[in-house]
Parts: sequence; structure tokens; C-alpha cells
Amino acid sequence: MSTATRQHQPTPSGAAPIVFGSPERPLFGLLHGPEGVERAHLGVVLCNPLGYEWMCAHRTYRHMAERLAAAGMAALRFDYDGTGDSAGDLDDPGRVRAWLDSIHMAIGELRARTGVRSVALFGVRFAATLAALAASESKNVDALVLWAPSATGHSYVRELRAFRMIKDAPSASPDSTRDGEEIAGYAFDRETLAELGAVDLFSIRTRIADRILIVERDDLPGREGKLARHLEAAGPLVRVVAKPGYAQMMRDPQDTIVPFPTLDVMVKWLQDPQSDAGPVASSRPAFARLEAPATAPKSVRPEPATHALTTFARSSDVRVQEVAVHFGEGQRLFGIVTEPCERPVRADRPAILFLNVGANHHVGPNRMYVVLARRLAAQGYRCLRFDVGGLGDSLIAPGAPENRLYSKDSVGDVVSAMSFISAERAVDRFVLIGLCSGAYLAFHTAIEDPRVRGQILINPQTFEWKEGDSLELSTRKSFLSTRFYLRGLRDTQVWMRLAKGDINVRGITGVLLDRLRARASADAKAWAARLRGNAAPQSEVEQAFRGLGRRGTESLLVFSFNDGGLDMIEKHLGMGGRRMRRNGKFNLEIVEGADHTFTPIPSQRALYGLITSFVKARFP
Repeated sequence: MSTATRQHQPTPSGAAPIVFGSPERPLFGLLHGPEGVERAHLGVVLCNPLGYEWMCAHRTYRHMAERLAAAGMAALRFDYDGTGDSAGDLDDPGRVRAWLDSIHMAIGELRARTGVRSVALFGVRFAATLAALAASESKNVDALVLWAPSATGHSYVRELRAFRMIKDAPSASPDSTRDGEEIAGYAFDRETLAELGAVDLFSIRTRIADRILIVERDDLPGREGKLARHLEAAGPLVRVVAKPGYAQMMRDPQDTIVPFPTLDVMVKWLQDPQSDAGPVASSRPAFARLEAPATAPKSVRPEPATHALTTFARSSDVRVQEVAVHFGEGQRLFGIVTEPCERPVRADRPAILFLNVGANHHVGPNRMYVVLARRLAAQGYRCLRFDVGGLGDSLIAPGAPENRLYSKDSVGDVVSAMSFISAERAVDRFVLIGLCSGAYLAFHTAIEDPRVRGQILINPQTFEWKEGDSLELSTRKSFLSTRFYLRGLRDTQVWMRLAKGDINVRGITGVLLDRLRARASADAKAWAARLRGNAAPQSEVEQAFRGLGRRGTESLLVFSFNDGGLDMIEKHLGMGGRRMRRNGKFNLEIVEGADHTFTPIPSQRALYGLITSFVKARFP
């Protein structure tokens, strides 16, 4: 496959997709080569936070790696075993050991590919904890940058559970799974929770690095001092600094603000031990300051050979292959192609494209896109999950802002993705899958490009967007569906919360009145038309769905029972989409117990079943 050879080459941002580690459990990474130098003296392995925190921090990590490379250092971003684009699943056994082994393999891969003399580890939250543990095992790590480390796994698990209580939707199903707990859409089995709870950095009694920089979290300052004193007792030089940006970095992905000044402080400390962020001396020679002639950037060495990632679809013995690709104008777009290994994809089957959900990168919220792509590939379908420009690991188009949602300009990126797959695999039919803003993008791409033969739209909030609507859409998502509020009137607990003042009565009442007025206006226009002997007027959204149906495009809309977007679509298509019931190309499904991004594990399983059944039935 010609795309397989392309993964050897760095992207325009200087990051080369690589696959490394065990052939049975390969790991995926992006290696950022040093700019302006032939060989870096220092390499940095960036260790990811876990679960939902990784989705929030992804953008910051990309900018951190790019800054390290610009400063003349090699940087490796990678996914642990069972996370992100790597093989396996989060609830596989032996997670903590697997994550530590992943860090060790990343250190070895960075050294082998770049020839760096020194290695540093960087991590945020429990990733900082894992980095410290890995350094204590390795005895070959020169520096650590630990941002808001969790000193003990017990405190980390306690914070995870508190976070789950905040994030849980009112109608979400119980948080327990058959063998553990679901925390913000990620399943942690009992074994993993026990392993996490047993972690204790205070049990480390030996020197783990020459230099350690600990950056405090700005929302809960002063918690890192005890850990710093403990680590320093073993010999390394430890510096604790208070810098802003942690709280803004850990917001929901679409609201994340990258703390560039704090990143620059950490990069400077790694590059120069004499900087004001670090200690004034070190027990070993300082890392050489990297001053190179102004030459063209040299990419990382390609050996050992990069190969495609082969793994198994979840709960299946069918192997699938994944290849990192970049495409589009200037090769600025990045994605992962997933295909079955044992059998070729039938020529008449469409390729399935997964579109960004908000500002989440191409793995999708709760890693749903990885699971779905591998399951569909195991059924014989070719999938591409990719980032549109300015999101995830794709570069922005010239003059466009980063992290932009609900932009019709991104339709061009989806068209580029289809054209790329068409050129590589002679495919001329596509199915688009998107949630929320991804559904908006899928809908408008389907209207524009007749190669779209199917669209799966999950909890869309709007199909009509104009500049300045983002805040309105964000506010709308905080209110649930009218169905949910009507059902709540029969719930005694709701009345108890109402009596305590825990319910935003004014806000809910205002939203319900707005919805009632909109429906009343639509119904009045329909009755007036019928009285005149005319057909009921159709909104532009209804006309678009009918036009897509006449063209032969299959549509599946999936809504959470409590999602406010359900009222939006019923405004256009009637209760339960009744105006489209006779249209054989249109289907609407409502899932109980799900929130906007299908966080509860049972709702994820229900969604997987709906999508798989739809694809197999409509595109056998």
C-alpha cells in the first residue's frame, strides 16, 4: 500500500508516525525530529495522562513536542498499550505494568531512532506519576518534568471518582461495570483500580534522575512540596515552580487553552539547566545547549524500519491493520486507515470516515472511534478516522484559526479525505460518521458531494450555523431534551431537588418556552397550508434530508433520550421524525441512558450495535 511507505516520512510539522514495541501488542507514536541540528543531545518522551484527561491535554502535548523540536530536542509522543492508537483496550489485565513497559519501550525507541545521549520524561497528572515510576525502574533517565503529579494512586483514584460524579449525566446508567467502574467514559476494571491505588511515590527510596522539575497545578497549589522533599532526599536536584495554565489546559477539549508561557519555561529548563526555572547546578554535566547552524531541519533516522500496526478487534479473534497517513494540500491532514488483514475489502463496499467530535482528536470521545473502526474492519470494511485542519494532529489551513468547530470550510478537508481514499483504493462510495459538530460536518459534506452514500449523525445540535453561534450552541447542550424534563415530573427525587433549589428552574423554563413557541409556529404554518389545500411547508433541513434520500443516500440519526438536539431535529421533522417515516432512506433511533457523548459504557455498547447493524444492513 503506497500509504504505508508514507508513514516513514515526517508530516509538515516534523512529526513522523512510527509503530514500535512488541509485534503482538504494537504501540503507536509520533516522533518529532529536532530542528536545525543533525543530531539532538537530548530526547524527551512525553507520557500521556489517562482517560478523559488525555483528551483534554492532547493539544497541549502536541504544542509541547513541537516546541521541544524547535529548541533542538527530539520528542516522542506515544500511546500506552490499550490506549489511543496503540493495540489493546483500557480494561485489559495488567494495565499499570503495561503502561510502565510502554514508557520503557518508548525510551528505547527514542534512543535507537535518534541516537540521543540523554533522555528526559515529561508527564501531566498520573502520567507524571508513571514517569517517576518508570525512571525509578530504568535508572537511565536524566531529567523529569512532572506537572501536577499524583503522589499516590489512592489520591488519584479518589479524584477520578469525584470527577465522575461531576460529569455523570442525570439519566446516565449506573457507573459500575461488570468488573469495575466507568469513569468519564473509560472503563477501569477492579484489577486496574487496585493497581492504581497501590502506587505510592513515597515508597521510592533511590535516586531516579539527576534533575527534576515539578510544576504545581494552579487550581490546587502547594500540594507538591512534600513529594519534592521526599524525592530530593535521594539525591537529585529538585525544583518546584508555580506556573499558571494547568486548570485552563484541563478543560473540555473544545475549551482548552494551551499554556504556552508555561511550556516555554519547561522547554527552557530542559534545554538549559542554568535557566531561572531550574537549579543552578547539577551533579552531572549539564545537557549541552543546542546551538546549530541555520540549516534545513533533519528528520529522525528511519531505522529500525517502521511497519503497520496490526491488532485485534475488540472481543474478536479477527486481526486488523492500521496505517498512519497524511494527505491533502501540503500533506497537512493526518489520519489512521483501518482494514482487515486476512481478507481484501470488497470493491463494492463504501469506505467509512470518522469525523472529529468537537475538538477531540481522531480517536474519538471515550476512544469510541478506535473501537468502532476496528470492529467494522473486522467485518470487512475499510475505515479512516482523521483530523480536519486545526484539530488533533492535522495542521490548520493558511490563515485559519486552530480548534475551530462548526465550520463549513472543513467540508473541503472531508472531501480531500474521500479523494485520498479514492486514489489509493479506487473507492467511489463513502459513509460518514460524526457526533455533534462531526454530525454537522457530515451532513453538509453529504449535501455537497454525491460520493457520500451514507451518513450516521449522532446527537447533532444544529444544521444551521453562522459565525457567532458557538456560545449559543454550547449553552444549548447544557439543557436536556423536553422528553427528559417531562419524564422528570414523575420522579420524586426531581421534586426533592427542586425544593432544595438544586434545579435551574428559570433556565429550563425559558428553554422549554422557546421550544414550545418554535413547535407551535411550525404547527400553525402546517395547518394554515393544509386549510389552503397546500402541502405543509418544509424547512431547509427537511428538504435536504429528502433530497439526500432521492439521491440514494442512507441516513441514520442517533440521539440520546435526554439530549437537547432531539428537540432540534423534531422541530424540523416532527416528533420522532414522523415526517420522514415513509422515506426508506431515513432512520432515527433514540438510546436510553446515554449522555451527549455516550459516556456510560452500556450506552457505548448500544451505539456500537446500532452503527454496525446499520452498516451491514444498508451496505452488505
